[in-house]
Amino acid sequence: MNADYQSILQQQTSAPLASRNDENHYLIPLPSYGVITVTGEEAADFLQNLLTNDVKQLEQQASQITAMCNPKGRLLALFLLAKTEHGYQLVLPESQCAFLAQRLQMFKLRSKVEVVDCSETLQVCGLQGNDPSTSAIPLPSQSRALLIASADQMTSELEDLMSKGWQLAAEASWFITEIESGVPVIFPSSRELFTAQQLNLDLIGGVSFRKGCYPGQEVVARLHYLGEPKRRLFQAIAKTDTVPETGETIVDNEKAVIGHVVNAIHGDENQLFLQLSLKLDGANQDLYLNDGTAIESVQAYV
Repeated sequence: MNADYQSILQQQTSAPLASRNDENHYLIPLPSYGVITVTGEEAADFLQNLLTNDVKQLEQQASQITAMCNPKGRLLALFLLAKTEHGYQLVLPESQCAFLAQRLQMFKLRSKVEVVDCSETLQVCGLQGNDPSTSAIPLPSQSRALLIASADQMTSELEDLMSKGWQLAAEASWFITEIESGVPVIFPSSRELFTAQQLNLDLIGGVSFRKGCYPGQEVVARLHYLGEPKRRLFQAIAKTDTVPETGETIVDNEKAVIGHVVNAIHGDENQLFLQLSLKLDGANQDLYLNDGTAIESVQAYV
């Protein structure tokens, strides 16, 4: 990583959260995220046979939310899949990259594909606002995009955008917006803890029920066609200066487990933004983190 991009990251450490009440344009470097590339003439078929979404419906410079499951339908990894001129980019927490790259390699066999963990050579930056960089990949949600580039190219692109009035914002800004938008995440501590429906992937376009088989497909499809999910994704707020571990349990007044923490990030003044996977029959009760902190404003995603 070059010194100029390091300097931008250093500036970001003192940057405020992006305001959600005005029309400012924000640059949000995401140093905690990494990139895996999958290239080769059989890359589309390779990913189509492994992921929950329909890879072949993805157009160039477009993206989709998708996941990889174990054979029991539990989520191993969740990521944004982008199609580029040369193949595909998988964007996810860097802490998950080595694991997912190794997992994909297990299925490579004789397929004409190359799987590379590029977390050391490619940087990720979120763009929040209209008219983003032309090289950025738009996200399914409006007015947001991801810029993926080498440190040198990223520096050049960001300096150009800042000269046009774009402002640096804290990395937490991106994750707060993800929580508010209903976009879940899987970390190493939450691998194999959730099914697709427990994180609303079927509601946000992260699962295709028309494509062919993939690991765990029978379990995901059976629940979709023959059952009703007993757990769903919720957002909530808590007032605390600590951040719970991903996968930590959520309990009610009787200490019965009602669900688990999917994601948690601090905003301003000890306000903790939470994303929770909860039992539907317990979501309306008084709920608490493991340390006894009360959870407020539990809301289902519409």
